[in-house]
Amino acid sequence: MQLRTVSAREGLLWVQSGFRRLALQPWAALLMIVAYIVVTGFVSALPIIGLVFPLFVVQFGTLGFMQASRQIAQKQPLWPTVLLTGFRSGPQALRSMVMLGVLYTLAVILVLGVGSLFDGGAMLRLLLLGDKPPASAIADGSLRLGAIAATLAYIPVSLAFWLAPPLVAWHAMPPVKALFFSFVLCVRNIKAFALYAVQWLLLFLSLPTLIMLVASLLGASETLAAMLSMPVAIAIFLAYILSFYASYESLVGETQASAITQ
Repeated sequence: MQLRTVSAREGLLWVQSGFRRLALQPWAALLMIVAYIVVTGFVSALPIIGLVFPLFVVQFGTLGFMQASRQIAQKQPLWPTVLLTGFRSGPQALRSMVMLGVLYTLAVILVLGVGSLFDGGAMLRLLLLGDKPPASAIADGSLRLGAIAATLAYIPVSLAFWLAPPLVAWHAMPPVKALFFSFVLCVRNIKAFALYAVQWLLLFLSLPTLIMLVASLLGASETLAAMLSMPVAIAIFLAYILSFYASYESLVGETQASAITQ
């Protein structure tokens, strides 16, 4: 395993990698994410476990998306079962992945708790319970302030968990060590990640909005304009999740990942 420091420009290459791999197997990638959403949505509807399952399963999803991108690059067929990669990496890796899922769930709840200090828990209740925020929290700006605080608190969490799933599953690192290495690697390459994040933010905000604007100018209804922008938004999201592996490949390398159980 190699731990690398790369230039800021590498962040742009990660974004491009996502689109290139999406172009190779777009329908398989779409089927994969639909399966992920359906299963997550179904379990989320269950009492008690459904409240935290979407957070817990993020680490397994991240590993599955990385494996999907890797298989596309190697011209291997892609099926939704790739999402089970975390369950197929051996008993030790599975235990570590479960621990990552638990730690990530607790970390996100803590992040939402930070936001609650500013909005009185409005965002926490919205995301976990589906409760509509009170009008007062919107009117006085406390909900927005809480969202900003939670976003800032989430940044170090994101850095710690970004590379942790493959480090745990493919390199047999203990969860805490993987979180540490992921955080250090991401901080060392913060310029590349900043450029990566900014480019995705611009793509998510600009392209669907531009399509809706052009459609409206051509006389399309609001509903039709939104429908026309939806495929673009979906394509951007698919390219985004397929770009995760490029950052791992760039910063960690492929040395031991070749031993992954398919």
